[in-house]
Amino acid sequence: MRKKVIVAAGGTGGHIFPALAIAKKLRENDVEILYVGNKNSMEEKLATKAGFDFSPINVQKLHRNLTAKHILFPIKLFKSIQDSKQIIRNFQPDAFVGTGGFVCGPVGFAAHKCKIPIFMQEQNSFPGLTTRKLSKYAKKVFLGNKGAAKYLPKNILAFAGNPINTSVVQEESQIDFDEGNLKKDSLKLFLYGGSQGSYILNKALFPIIDKILQAGIEIIWQIGKYSFDEFYPKVKGKNGIFAFEFTHEMGKILNSTDFVICRAGALSLAEIETKKLPAIIVPLPSAAGNHQYYNAMELVDNKTAILLEQKNLTPKILFEKILDIQENHPKMKANYKDSLHVNAAEVIVKTILRNME
Repeated sequence: MRKKVIVAAGGTGGHIFPALAIAKKLRENDVEILYVGNKNSMEEKLATKAGFDFSPINVQKLHRNLTAKHILFPIKLFKSIQDSKQIIRNFQPDAFVGTGGFVCGPVGFAAHKCKIPIFMQEQNSFPGLTTRKLSKYAKKVFLGNKGAAKYLPKNILAFAGNPINTSVVQEESQIDFDEGNLKKDSLKLFLYGGSQGSYILNKALFPIIDKILQAGIEIIWQIGKYSFDEFYPKVKGKNGIFAFEFTHEMGKILNSTDFVICRAGALSLAEIETKKLPAIIVPLPSAAGNHQYYNAMELVDNKTAILLEQKNLTPKILFEKILDIQENHPKMKANYKDSLHVNAAEVIVKTILRNME
């Protein structure tokens, strides 16, 4: 009989993309998938676009700061668990797979109550609240970052890497350098602050653009939606700069650059590690448990990246770090080992399938 798996993850792409990578690999192995998430959410849009059946529930995030919304939290949590139980009874899954985010919690707890085997995947060095809570019921927790091991039950852990977007990994072509006002043979840096961009990174880069270009380095710059109108008109058409709001061609961009300046989201780091790109990493200090700092330190310890904490981020210091990378680029690139992230989804799915037999 064909196996069935419920997958749940939501809130951010950092949780959703690993869930989709695992779900796609399960589907390749003839497993029927039902994705559960919030209605009218990013996960609903991405899961349905990927061709998965989707069942919505109504989950509220537990805000860290005291807010009136906390009054509704227990009511919505109870109802979302009951709704998840009903979805499970109707679908009759053989396993539950969660990759984090608040929407994952009630579905995973309902799976536990319905005696469905639970598998979790944690991307970060500091596990999210959902992973920490559900790990006590899980058959296996797959880690993308070894630093998470000290927070979770040791007997159920497996370090498998972070499942990343296969289109990024498999892409072999580059951008059109002429169209982007770039030279083909120049050293290129790529600055990006996640899908929305980072105003703080943008603000540090802008005053030193001319100095970077004079140093023989060209710039690929994903500005992001919130500060695009401020910065783009000032660099539009400038030779040596290819600036844009957002790209759906991250694979081509990473193939076209030599080093990056970025935040320390787990999936961003997995992608640059897979492409073996030296990096200047500026962790987001407000990330839960300061997990971006610890994510970054794995690359720093391997001497493939330079850490620049946001409290020390100035245009002057950023330029100094850029020159450091320019000088040490070949050595840093050579320090990269083969990435586990490329085959993470396959490794995870093989283990899940073995435990479902």
